Amino acid sequence: MSATTEVVETAAGPFEVLSRPGTTEPVLAVHGVSSNNRLWAWVLDAAPEVDLVAPDLAGRGGTPARPGPSSVPAHAEQLVALLDALGLDRVHLLGMSLGGFVVAELAARHPDRVRTVTLVDGGLPLEVGEQGPPPAAAVAPRLRAQYADHRVWADEAAYLEHYRSTVAPLTGADDPRMLALVAHDLAQVDGGLAVHRDVDTVVDDAVSVFASGAPAQALAAVRAPVRLVHAPWSNGAGSPPMYAAAHVARLVAATPSLASAELVHGVDHAAIVMTDHGAAACAAALRANLGV
Repeated sequence: MSATTEVVETAAGPFEVLSRPGTTEPVLAVHGVSSNNRLWAWVLDAAPEVDLVAPDLAGRGGTPARPGPSSVPAHAEQLVALLDALGLDRVHLLGMSLGGFVVAELAARHPDRVRTVTLVDGGLPLEVGEQGPPPAAAVAPRLRAQYADHRVWADEAAYLEHYRSTVAPLTGADDPRMLALVAHDLAQVDGGLAVHRDVDTVVDDAVSVFASGAPAQALAAVRAPVRLVHAPWSNGAGSPPMYAAAHVARLVAATPSLASAELVHGVDHAAIVMTDHGAAACAAALRANLGV
């Protein structure tokens, strides 16, 4: 059965939700910091049996930003409201990058709503050394410069070329799923198309990951089984990874809930989910958690 989208009204505001019915227990899939729910197209193809629900997080795609500051904990609570609106009592969680931190926080805060957690190159605390995370004031300006984009693009293909060159160099140039992904980020403006994303929300979310000790606390509090797949590179072949292998090994040894961690060769942070090879590894970890 093909995926469909709808706007779901919740106590925390409306969400645009992509869903695809399947034969498994339901999976709530949460995308990354500057992405949207079309990110899961490759996993949907790799695991056609999975019953998957994928919202656009607040401030991205078809889901409007919420009033006030944003954060990983705020998204976790908003997603509980979405589960309530959908009538989903307990779900398996799947999160990529920022989405990994959000689902870990949700699992820590609401263990009764969570069966398992599958993390895709995210959700584990970052390696910060003895000095601890940097102050928010030190990272917010860099993150704002990274995520703010006021350019106007002639068409979706032009933006896709830019997107692949800067964010996803190991993805397929002719993959129609890539075009669908970036198209969901764009809105019509005078002279062409522009990225439609709430920058304040995106920056707040990134700060709550990079300038906080909360991710370590959340992971330590998770009691559901956790499986991780992670990439050897961050942005292109040979680039430093988000998680060094030694850091992952230490976390596995110190975290009882972290049942497995697989390094997926030949992918970077984007390609671990935006390619068939990467998505197959994501699907395998998810299936292990689903018990299918």
